[in-house]
Order: sequence, then structure tokens, then C-alpha cells
Amino acid sequence: MMRGERLHVWTDGDHVGEFMRTSGGHVSFHYDSKEGAPISLSLPRTGKSSGKAASAFLENLLPDDENARRRMASRLHLDSTDTFKLLADADTVGGLVFSDKPELPHHPIEAKPLDEEEIGNQIGYVRANGYNWFARDDEDEFYERDTPKCRFSIAGGQPKFTLARRAGVWLWPNASIPSTHIIKPEMRDCPGSHRVEDAALTLGTLCGLPVSEHGILTANGAEAFITRRFDRIVDGNNVRRIHCEDLAQAMGMDPESKYEIGAASCVRFLHHFDPSDETGYEWVRRLAFNVSSGDSDSHGKNYSIVLAENGFRFAPMYDMTVTRIWPHVDQEMAMPINGVEFAELLTPFDWEAFAEEAGLDGERVAHIARTMAGAVLDHLDEASAGLPDSLRESMRKAVSKANENIQPLHRRMSKPKANTASFSGGGVWVSPHIRSGYEVSGYWRSR
Repeated sequence: MMRGERLHVWTDGDHVGEFMRTSGGHVSFHYDSKEGAPISLSLPRTGKSSGKAASAFLENLLPDDENARRRMASRLHLDSTDTFKLLADADTVGGLVFSDKPELPHHPIEAKPLDEEEIGNQIGYVRANGYNWFARDDEDEFYERDTPKCRFSIAGGQPKFTLARRAGVWLWPNASIPSTHIIKPEMRDCPGSHRVEDAALTLGTLCGLPVSEHGILTANGAEAFITRRFDRIVDGNNVRRIHCEDLAQAMGMDPESKYEIGAASCVRFLHHFDPSDETGYEWVRRLAFNVSSGDSDSHGKNYSIVLAENGFRFAPMYDMTVTRIWPHVDQEMAMPINGVEFAELLTPFDWEAFAEEAGLDGERVAHIARTMAGAVLDHLDEASAGLPDSLRESMRKAVSKANENIQPLHRRMSKPKANTASFSGGGVWVSPHIRSGYEVSGYWRSR
């Protein structure tokens, strides 16, 4: 490798700094100025960051699966899965654009629209070839050898792809064409996963949590879960990237460590930025929902924050499902509570003990967990009403089991409107407020 390799970083068209990699492989980030919002809480504009924070931040923007990275490199005509090369000119999570040159990447906007058949074929292909998140080999018109038109990167292990919605048509994204939607086909080993995720997000909305617009996309007979990106603002034909990061990035942890991030450590991390701990209590509400809804795979990368110069706020919830529907999926929670690994064994005492370990008020945290459990159970039937009978019954059993010992508190609550999507553009931020006795977090709402 050449000494002092650089990856330039842009936000809203402004150059904010560059990642530098030495010949020994050490990665660091250098800001152009001490003013403005950081690109990550783990990379402050002033002060020091951990030695691995810069490289961890970048790695968290790429797929977990090395096979997916190799396929990505192949479709982009790259000679390796080098992180700098994969991210250069790509449409990524958050508000940053990366370039291996000191100029802002520019790609022609006159991209060929995708028709329903092409999208349906892509859904089917990703479902059948999980590690391949790109188009098929015979669709080279979207990947011209000199200027690949589809250039996106999205983190995680579940097969998915992104699309951009402009002027009523779908396009492949790149650095110049921000994606607006994420599409997740059904996972072959988890039948109905796309519909369960849709139902889980509906359940979150009914429980008063902020959730991105979502729904089921049908294209040429193929179905997939679809969600509007919360890190994009659509204004007519213009799309603005909004900068965010997940907790793994914020804490300077690489993606391989996402299951090592404990619940108490998340609260203590948030306390550093908000000593009042109200941010910590808000995060506990989200954690309690994931526990009560039977999502055992809720780890550090499933929670994100939106960054601003004066601080941060939580992003809407995403990647929510009921993993306990499928027996072959790990039933142990990714974030044990007070050492308890199975949701059905959790009691209010465990939540109190966890709170004390994390530096929060035990009674308040236990009340949050019990109240959220009650809301989950109260709205379960409505959220799952659109599922096939067998899948709806599996969801009911899984969620009921997850709440066996929590002693749910049931409260009357007005019926929030589920944030299902027509995906026609635009959005405004609704500030946190009280709704029928429940604290409702801020969320994106269509214009």
C-alpha cells in the first residue's frame, strides 16, 4: 500500500476532512476545522479518539458478510475488498459522501429508470443469493465497466438493497443519487420474515415509538419489506442526506463487536453526553420494546442517533422483528438484562438491578419495562392482523412468551396511526410530546 492513503469526506457538498491510512494499516481521521458537528461521537472535533475508532467507523458502513463485500467489489470492478475502495463514490448510511480524490464525486443523474420487472427480479435474486446484494451478472447495463451506475453500501448481515425514488421512478443509487428506500426480501430460512418485520414496526408505532415509514413492496409478483430511509429528506426531486450513526460507531466498536455491547454500557455511554439521564431513559424504552416484542437479535447496531452541531437525538427505530418466531434463530437476547438471557425469565427485579448497574432509577426503569410490555400485548392483535393465520399465531405465541414474568402494566392508550408508507416523498420532524399519558419520542412524518 502507498504511504498516507486518503479517503476524503463530504457532507452537504462541503469537505469536512479525510481518513488517512499509514503503510502499517493504521487509520485516523483529520477534520478541516474544529467547528461544526462531528462525523461520529467516537471522533470528536476536539480531543482524542480511541486508536481503532476511525477504522471501526468505516467498517460499520459495509456489509458484515465477506462474501457480500467480495461481490460488491466484483460488481464495481475493484481488485480487492479494501474498505477505502468500497466506500469511495458509494451511497452509504448517513450524511457522508466518500471520495478517493479531493473533488466531490459526481455521477450523471440521467440514470435509466428501473421498471417493475427489474425490481421484481432483483428481489427474487437477492432472496435466492443472500450474499449478493447487487444486480445479476447479465444486467451489466447498470454496471458499465468504466462508470458503475449502482454504487451503494449498507451495513448488516441480512440481505438487502437500496433504491432511489426520483420524479416517480426508481433508480439505482450512488454518491450523486442518494437512495431513499431500503428493500429487504424474505429470508429463505425465516419464512415470512418480510411480513413479520412490517408487523413489528407497526407494533412499535402503536406502542408510541418513532418508526420509519414502511410497508410491503410488490413488484412483478415478488414481495419484499420496504422502508423509507430516516437519514434522507426528500423535497420534490431533491434528496438531502442526514448524518447519523449507530451505537457501535458512536462507541468506537467494530461490527464484529456488536454483540459485545451491553445494555448498561449503552446507558453509561449516553450519560456522558446527557448527565440528566433522560436520554438514557428514552433508550431504555426502545430496549424494553425489543425485549417484549421477542426480538432477541437487537444489538448495538440496531440503535442509531442523528448528529447535529449542538448534540444528537435518537433516530426512528428500524430492523425490528420477532426473531423468536423461528426456533432455529438464537433465542438468547443480544443484550442480557441483569445477566438474564431469555426474555421470558425477566422480572421487574431484573430491570431494577440492571438500572442500578447502569446508574438509573430502578423503580422508574422497571415501570418503563412493565408499561411497555403492557402496550406490546395490548396492540399485538392489531399489529399482526395482516399476517397469514399461521404466522399471526406464531407471532402471538412468541410475544406472549417473551412477557411471561414481567408483570405487564396495561393502560388505555389512544390509537396512533401506524406509519405505513405510500412512499411518495417528503417528511417533517415531529418533536417529542405526550400522547394519552405516554411519552412519545420525536419521529419523521410525511408532509
